[in-house]
Amino acid sequence: MEINERIFYLLDKQDKKAKDLANYIGISASSVSAWKTENSYPSSKYLISISEFFDVSIDFLVTGIDDRSEEDYLSADENELIETYKQLDRRGQHRVHATIYEEIDRIKEEKSTSSKD
Repeated sequence: MEINERIFYLLDKQDKKAKDLANYIGISASSVSAWKTENSYPSSKYLISISEFFDVSIDFLVTGIDDRSEEDYLSADENELIETYKQLDRRGQHRVHATIYEEIDRIKEEKSTSSKD
């Protein structure tokens, strides 16, 4: 996978828009689109900003190799949940934990019921 393909993979994986990337690094949206449609590549002067936008290392952008696994990169929804959780007081965080464990128990119960059928 080339760097341009990796950028569009990250856009999709993180549920981000090419237009937002373009705005973040200070170029036109059509320039970002050209990376995909014309198989062109971003200038090296943008690599730091692109890596910051996606919260990945420059090594990952260039080589596809990183110390973190794919599972370490969170989607926009997952990041939103974490940021929202951080805004809660201890009582709110405790309630979130309780709800999560109730949902895990429900899913386990549904799986065990369906496997018996």
